[in-house]
Amino acid sequence: MTLLLVDDQINVINGLMNGINYRKLEIDTVLPSTSVQEAKTLICENQIDILMTDIEMPGENGLQLLHWVSENYPDIVCILLTSHADFSYAQESIKLGCFDYVVQPAPYQEIEDALLRAIAKVHTEAEKNQYYKDGLFYTNHKQELTDRTILNLFSQNPANRQQALQLLNEIHYPLSLQSCIRLISIDIYPLTDNTADSSLVDLVMRQKITDSLRLCGFCKPIYNLITLNTSKRFVIVLFANGDALSNLSVSSYHAFYQQLSKQISPEMSIYIGNFISFSEMRSEIHRIDTFVANNVNKKPSLYFTEQEKNFATSMDVADNIAHWNRLLNSEQYEKLLESILSYLDFIASLNVTNLKTLCDLHQQLTQLFFIYAYQHEIDVTSLFTEEYSYNEYMDAFKDTSALRKAVSFIIPAIHVSSGSDSEKGAVSLAKKYITNNVSLNLSVKDVADYVHLSPEYFTKLFKKEVGQNIKSYILQVKVEIAKDLLGNPNIPISMVALDLGYSNFSHFTQVFKKLEGITPTDYRKNILGDNSFPSDSES
Repeated sequence: MTLLLVDDQINVINGLMNGINYRKLEIDTVLPSTSVQEAKTLICENQIDILMTDIEMPGENGLQLLHWVSENYPDIVCILLTSHADFSYAQESIKLGCFDYVVQPAPYQEIEDALLRAIAKVHTEAEKNQYYKDGLFYTNHKQELTDRTILNLFSQNPANRQQALQLLNEIHYPLSLQSCIRLISIDIYPLTDNTADSSLVDLVMRQKITDSLRLCGFCKPIYNLITLNTSKRFVIVLFANGDALSNLSVSSYHAFYQQLSKQISPEMSIYIGNFISFSEMRSEIHRIDTFVANNVNKKPSLYFTEQEKNFATSMDVADNIAHWNRLLNSEQYEKLLESILSYLDFIASLNVTNLKTLCDLHQQLTQLFFIYAYQHEIDVTSLFTEEYSYNEYMDAFKDTSALRKAVSFIIPAIHVSSGSDSEKGAVSLAKKYITNNVSLNLSVKDVADYVHLSPEYFTKLFKKEVGQNIKSYILQVKVEIAKDLLGNPNIPISMVALDLGYSNFSHFTQVFKKLEGITPTDYRKNILGDNSFPSDSES
C-alpha cells in the first residue's frame, strides 16, 4: 500500500511522516511532496493507492490536483486536508470524487481513522475490479444481480437456493452446505421510514456497512454478503468454513454496532441471528423478521435474537377505551389526546408490547374514532390529507411512534370537522386581532392564546376556515396595509416598514416583493407616477 502526502509546508509533511503509525495501518510506502507539480510526477512514476493533499498551496492547489487525478488516475483514493471548514471546498471536492475531507489541525488519531477508511475503500475496490476482470458481472447490473442471487438463498424453491449457491461459488464466495452461517438484519429508521427513492443512499449505506465490518474484524476467512430486502432493511449473510465465525467475540458485534451508528445514524437497530447451517437460512430469516416486527417501540440497540423476549399476549384496555369514549363525546379533545399519548408512553416504557397487542390497540382506537365520525355525520375520508393519508393511518399499528403520529393527527382533524359556530367566531376574532396589531411580530401562539385555543388545534381550524395558514395570512394582511400606505407620497417607505413591525427595511422589501412580485418603491412609482416623494434605498 503506497500513500502520497502533498503539502507546501515542510513541517506539516514532517509531522504527518512521523506522527502516524503507518506500520499498524499496513502502509508500506509513504512519499512526500511539497508541490502539485512534484506530486503529479510521483503519481506518474509510482503506483499510488491513497493521496492525502492540502488544498491551499501556491501555484496549483489541491482541488486542481484532485481534478487531474480524477481524470487520469480515478482509482486513487483521495483525502483532502484544509485549515478552513469551507463548505464550497467540500462541495467541490465531492464533485471531483474525493473520498474524505479532514479539517486541520486534526489529531493524528482522526487522520489515522480517515486512512483506515481509505484503506478499506482500496480493498473493496480491488475486490470489485477482480470481479469485473473475471467477467462475472456487467457494470450496469452488478448490484441487481448480486441482490437477486443473495435473496434466492432464502427462496422456498430448493432449485433457486442451489443455483444461488453455485453462482456465489463462481464469483469466489466459498459458501457451502457445511458453512457456519450467521444472519444480521439492520433496521436504519430514517431509511425504513422514508418513502422516497433511495437508490443512491442505498449504495452509500452498503459501502459504510462493508467498511464497518472490515474495521471491526469481520475479515477473511469470514465472508459477508449484503442485500436490501423489500422492507428496506439490510440483511448481511456472514459465513465461514471452519471456526472463525463461531469464535468471533461478542465485543466485535458491539463494535460493529457502534461503528455503523457513528457512520450512518444512531437511530438504528441491529439484530444478530443464531449460528445456523445453509438449510436453515429460510426459517432463520423468518424468525429474525418476526423479532424485528415485535420491536414496536423501535428502541435503537443491538439485539441478539437468541434471547427471546416475553411479550404480553393481550392488553386489557376496556377501561381506557371507555374513558376515552367519554372524553371524545364530551368534546374534550385536548384531554383525550393527552390521555392516549400518555398511555402509549406508559406501555412503551414497559417494553412488553408486541405487534399483535399494538395492532389490537390500533383497531380499538380506530373503531372509537370512526364510530364517533359516523354518529356526527363526518366523512371519514375528509379527515385525511395529502400530507397524512388514510393508508398511512391504517398502517400505523406497526410501531408506537407511528401510532402516536396517527392519534396526534386524527383527534385534531375530528375536532376541526366538528367545529361549532363559536369556533368559527374565534377565527373571525383572530383575524380582527391580526389586523389591529400589524405593528407587532405576531406568532401563531400569540394569536391562538388570544382566542383561548391551543396552537395545534387553532392552526388546523384557521386553515380550514380561511384556506391558508396563520403565518401566510399575517403576511398578506401586512402587505395589503402596506399597499394602502404606499399610496400616500408623504410617508417614507422606511416608515411604512416600521409601522408594520419590520425593523429591517430589506426584510420588508423581500416580503413585499415575494407576495406582489415588485418592490415597494416600484409599486409606489406605478400608482403615483414619477411625482416627488420621500424615497428609501432598498439595497
